[in-house]
Amino acid sequence: MTDAAELIVSPADAAIPVTATPPGRQAPRTAPSRTPRKLSQADLIAYGLAAFGPGLLLSPMTLYVPQIYAKEFGISLAALGTALVTLRIVNAFTDQIIGFLSDRTRTRWGARKPAIAIGAALMLVAAFFLLRPGPAVGLAYLVGWKMLYDFAYTLSDINYTSWGAELSGNYDTRSRITGMRGLVSQIGNLANDALPIILAWAGLVATSSYSVPVLGYFFVVALVVIPLTTAASLYRAPQGVAQPIERPKFWTFLHTVKGNRPLWLYLAAFCLGGMGLGVLQLMFTFYDGYLRLGAWYPWLMTVFALTMAGTTPLWSLLSRRIGKHRAYVVSVVIVSLATQGYWFLDPATMSQGFIVGVSMVIVFFIGMGASAVMVLSPAILADVVDYGRLRTGEQRTGSYYAFYMLTSKVATAFGAGIGFMLLSAFGYDASAGAVNTGTAAFGMLFTIALLPAVLKVGGGLIIWNFPIDRRRHAIIERRLAQRDARQAEA
Repeated sequence: MTDAAELIVSPADAAIPVTATPPGRQAPRTAPSRTPRKLSQADLIAYGLAAFGPGLLLSPMTLYVPQIYAKEFGISLAALGTALVTLRIVNAFTDQIIGFLSDRTRTRWGARKPAIAIGAALMLVAAFFLLRPGPAVGLAYLVGWKMLYDFAYTLSDINYTSWGAELSGNYDTRSRITGMRGLVSQIGNLANDALPIILAWAGLVATSSYSVPVLGYFFVVALVVIPLTTAASLYRAPQGVAQPIERPKFWTFLHTVKGNRPLWLYLAAFCLGGMGLGVLQLMFTFYDGYLRLGAWYPWLMTVFALTMAGTTPLWSLLSRRIGKHRAYVVSVVIVSLATQGYWFLDPATMSQGFIVGVSMVIVFFIGMGASAVMVLSPAILADVVDYGRLRTGEQRTGSYYAFYMLTSKVATAFGAGIGFMLLSAFGYDASAGAVNTGTAAFGMLFTIALLPAVLKVGGGLIIWNFPIDRRRHAIIERRLAQRDARQAEA
């Protein structure tokens, strides 16, 4: 069987084209090699360093700031859910502009690095206001500064992820790259989980519960470590192989990807999973308000972060054995089963110690499954980008990642918004000291345990037979190298 025949990824797809340039398109004026220098372990570590700062601030900005504002400043859950959905949708569309500009920008310092530096600086500006609020702030204050933070995070993240995809075209090396990024990000996440515990031990705060004073210390730490780790990464890590600047119109992107069936399968699967993760963003309210374990929550999240960091290499290894998409399905099963354990916890009749012990076990398995998304999602998308480049002749890595972030952010926002609105519909009150009914308690368990599992299993079923595996990607990589060589000779 010929290579072209093997590359039919579904009955509906034609064979991947093997011509030098698709009909009607002009070949790029230059064609850099698809084989950048071999990455050393030091290169991987240097690249991963830039993930530490965003990992440090991810949970505070995504989880704790909105829910602490609701608890301390009286913002209603329904209003908060609506605002966060709207904010994410707006931010998701600005991502497309960032991705478009990312693919068109080249500087003496590299194709992606300057944008990463600017994004890190803007994140610190927004973090100053969000993590150090005044005595009485409202929804408008939260939304305004959160909008700036989300824009800055996206500016950095799209360019950072695209940079990682350009460091290597190898199927397995990409898992190592995203694995290192996920590992360093989880070390940053571990630092934010450990910080409240350290502050309480040092007597700087009254309790290890997440609170407004604790948020202020997050900014102090971020102000020191984000500039240092970002600068070290941008200085030491290689630039990668940036493809020639393409000049297609921005609105033609959807037209160029409409025939990329693997992309749409990928988006469907990970967007359903993203909605499940969005619902799980309410975990702080669940532990702090429902289970009354506010002081234990940093300890639980420390277990979560340690598990994610410790199991990150597991998913790289498993993906080599059974493929990236099948490894992701394994993680879906683990998380979905683990969350069902919450149905058996009753804060009214069980001791706090027993609930903490069971929660530690549940959080361990959730962390094990969640680390797969950090490793496998960008690695699978990098393969999809290669497939798209072979079909169309266009290198638009940033646009692909931005488009994924558009759909992912909308999905996550809807998941979080649905979660907030469901709690409000069931009558759950998140205010400090509130007493909730049995109906509200059922609504909390339904929202936290069952709904995310249903969404994630649906995504797993979609991606189980994902068409780009190791064998097919090897053919794609070979065809890209052959076409680049022909263009270079021309």
